[in-house]
Amino acid sequence: MCQPGSPRERLLDAAYTIVEDGDWEALRLAQVARSAGVSRQTAYNEFGNKIGLGRALVEREIDMLVGGVQERLDRHLDDLPAAVQSALGFVFAEARRRRLLRSIMGAGRYRDDDLVALATRGAEPMLAEVIAMFGSYADRTWPAVPADVRSVLVETLLRVTISHVVAPLHEPEAVARDLGALTRRLVAPADVCGT
Repeated sequence: MCQPGSPRERLLDAAYTIVEDGDWEALRLAQVARSAGVSRQTAYNEFGNKIGLGRALVEREIDMLVGGVQERLDRHLDDLPAAVQSALGFVFAEARRRRLLRSIMGAGRYRDDDLVALATRGAEPMLAEVIAMFGSYADRTWPAVPADVRSVLVETLLRVTISHVVAPLHEPEAVARDLGALTRRLVAPADVCGT
């Protein structure tokens, strides 16, 4: 993790703005360095090349998403359906406003897929990390539900979330609310804390 205001953080911020506003293909490290107010050599020292910069940018986006999901789960330690609604609502809101995050989650469907292809293997590493986080949360708050049921539900909820990010059919707030309600209904009320 880099310090706020550090050359690395400024370079990532500049690259993020360029990618959000334009085209990854046209991006050059010298352009990012100029925009960040650091030397081109500093950019090369930090990232090595454009692929290294792209990888760091994608990793930062994933860390932001994972941290935000964890924060929302922690707010609802006694109510899994509320945690689902809050965490997935956060994912939808961030994906709606962050083009790079949509690109990562929809690998293969957006113009800047070259960034995702160069920097990571698409959504799978992020998905696995978020599934593990949700799974751990469900294990702690939902112990009466069989492990295989918890596992299928968690993975299904997250895959449905990505589907709604890639091809939204309804307002994100409504989808998050409906997925929280679905979670509540799929498990017997006695098995879910907060019901």
